[in-house]
Amino acid sequence: MDIDKLSIKKKRVMIYFIEAARRLMASEGVRALSIRGIAEIAGYNSATLYNYFDDLQHLTLFASMSYLRDYVSALSGNLKPPMSSLQRYRVIYETFDHFAFRSPEIFYNMFFGRQSAKLPEVVVQYYALFPEELKEHFPSVRKMLTQGDMYRRDEPIVEELVRDGFVRPENASPLSAVVPRLNQTYLHELVNGKDISPEEQHRRFIAVFDYLLETAK
Repeated sequence: MDIDKLSIKKKRVMIYFIEAARRLMASEGVRALSIRGIAEIAGYNSATLYNYFDDLQHLTLFASMSYLRDYVSALSGNLKPPMSSLQRYRVIYETFDHFAFRSPEIFYNMFFGRQSAKLPEVVVQYYALFPEELKEHFPSVRKMLTQGDMYRRDEPIVEELVRDGFVRPENASPLSAVVPRLNQTYLHELVNGKDISPEEQHRRFIAVFDYLLETAK
């Protein structure tokens, strides 16, 4: 969908639905989201919603942008120029887990849900609807929000790990495949109600993460 080609009225309708979903998410949690509930708050019937969004998960991506913004802002601040590629790789997951393990349903939907492949496209569309929010970010945050590598976090930096001698070339592809899936598993456990703190879950993940990196040398 090309947001720029939509009429002002249609853009407003999209905004009404996004803000309704965001309001319901904030007050009752992401599991309380429903097409009917969002439509009632937005002041439209449920069928209208499907003129703008594929399904509930697609709309939830738009409503989750504040969580993505906070994660990207923190990541931008945590990544320092003097860091080695190995240090940056670890910081990426430490920052992601800090936010994702505290809002597991929202982050699982964004990065691993049925509509997660559309996240880069949704980011562009969201900021076309809410351009004032993008202007509020530092240039480094704006760049991270609008570049594609952020949404497929491993391949580019694993290539750097190989170039810098931290990972053997033959281990690059397995490492790029295994680490995100490992992280997805730990996140999925929290989505399913595993009774463990975000901090402990992160410690469990990092222990295996460090083992994999040591093995990949």
